[in-house]
Amino acid sequence: MIKRKDKTAFKRDFDFLVNEAKALYDSDRELSERYAYIAYKIYLSKKLALSKQEKVLICKRCNKILIPGKTAVVRLAKKAITYKCLNCGNVRKLGYDKSIGR
Repeated sequence: MIKRKDKTAFKRDFDFLVNEAKALYDSDRELSERYAYIAYKIYLSKKLALSKQEKVLICKRCNKILIPGKTAVVRLAKKAITYKCLNCGNVRKLGYDKSIGR
């Protein structure tokens, strides 16, 4: 069983890998995709508690990093934000409260 303090270390590793994957996407896509894949595997194996925004950072189908405008299309619908992966076409929808933006 993993103790809570150990999960914080895995969360820190997840955040580091995602940030590095974003930073390296333009210069080295292969390494960026590898970082995203490792970060997603850490998330799955350690059952990390992530926020809604963090869950959308990596595509569930192809394990690629989702960067709006480069690898993902982000759209606002009536009650949801949709993220479409440009690599595999997978669509994720996140609900939001419209009254927050007013």
